[in-house]
Amino acid sequence: MSRYRRPAGAALLLAAVLAVGGCGSDTESSAAHTSAASEDVTGTESTAPADESDTYPAQTEAATGDDTSIEDFLAAAGVDDALVNQLGEVGDANNYGLGVGVETSLEDRRRLATSQVDTCRNVAVGYRTWEGIQYSDESAGATEEQAAAMADFLRTEFCPHVAPLKEAPLPEQSLGGPSEDDLGGRGLASPVTWWDERYPRVSWSKECAAQLGMPMSDPVAYRLAKDEVVCATVPPAESLKDHLISVDVVFSSPVDEDRARKAALALLPSDAKATDPTEGTNPDWSYLGGGCLNTNFRTATMEALMDQLEKDAEPWASALYYSDGSTEDGAVGDYTGKVKQISLSTGANEPAASGELTC
Repeated sequence: MSRYRRPAGAALLLAAVLAVGGCGSDTESSAAHTSAASEDVTGTESTAPADESDTYPAQTEAATGDDTSIEDFLAAAGVDDALVNQLGEVGDANNYGLGVGVETSLEDRRRLATSQVDTCRNVAVGYRTWEGIQYSDESAGATEEQAAAMADFLRTEFCPHVAPLKEAPLPEQSLGGPSEDDLGGRGLASPVTWWDERYPRVSWSKECAAQLGMPMSDPVAYRLAKDEVVCATVPPAESLKDHLISVDVVFSSPVDEDRARKAALALLPSDAKATDPTEGTNPDWSYLGGGCLNTNFRTATMEALMDQLEKDAEPWASALYYSDGSTEDGAVGDYTGKVKQISLSTGANEPAASGELTC
């Protein structure tokens, strides 16, 4: 599938990729996975915030020896080393580190803390629940007692100290831009500059957070219609040139499939042609019993758009339709024929070796 969703994995390993701007590994250690993951780890916002110390840690393609992004991130979140060490002790005792009873370093514990800051913020905005977080950690290998101990510490001791994310101020905009970008894109794989001339920016926290959670990197959100917004993050890779190669369309209330298809097509090149839709289910490791509907769109223009960005140049785009929503654990609830969220990506979504398409 073209859209990355983190599988179960180690909390420290996942948190470590925050420092280097990566997405993690499918081959993990025996530690229980973090309950803090967002779907995408991407980018830096094109408009500089008024106070960068209050926003996300810097994302780079390679970590540098003097990188302080993790420390800066925790300081902005109100998490000091004393709290980091308390979390680390709970993690060491419950297999969220290097193994049960194995003491982690302060650097390791800071990385764990960054992922759990995300957990706190996602619960605060209603994207996750403590019950769901415990189930998720158990599905990744934690025992019921270990998951409960971590969740209890986060809920009562750690999260009360975590400050809400301070968003960058919305930029001034001059709307009325063209309906297509210079290469024929109409949203997906188009540059942020085109989006800023076409659609008004809105607050991620107000319009996207409850549906998609708080991202680990700088977000952008745009209003397309009274009941429809687009939520995305800007990729950090220089070769992608601030183009949005993956976006989520969120409706204020579920719409029918015809409206959802039109919404997806409106953000794809005009030559996009839909193939037959395919139903998908959550992967085996997910504790959620949910499903989705996928449609692949053939579009030669998309191949040209991605070719100039030097990434996965294929004549395809794809849309995953969710009736409720999705988390890193998969779809929330069964697909009902109504659509609350569309995850729109470059490339085609294909079935796994088993023949089943996963949400």
